[in-house]
Amino acid sequence: MNQVNYTAMSDQELKSYLLTHKDDKEAFYAYMDRRKSRHHDPAIKLNDPAWKEKITAVIEKQLGSD
Repeated sequence: MNQVNYTAMSDQELKSYLLTHKDDKEAFYAYMDRRKSRHHDPAIKLNDPAWKEKITAVIEKQLGSD
């Protein structure tokens, strides 16, 4: 079997590979580990008066990216 170097792949390459090789559990775990390791700041503060605009911007950004 061919060894695939997941760490050498960009995020988009790994995602594309995973979508075409759905039975590759190692690729799935590599992808999930990569996602879990990212730092995620909260989108809004609890008492932010502009929370609607900010959450809308976050949703639009997510919809625009893969």
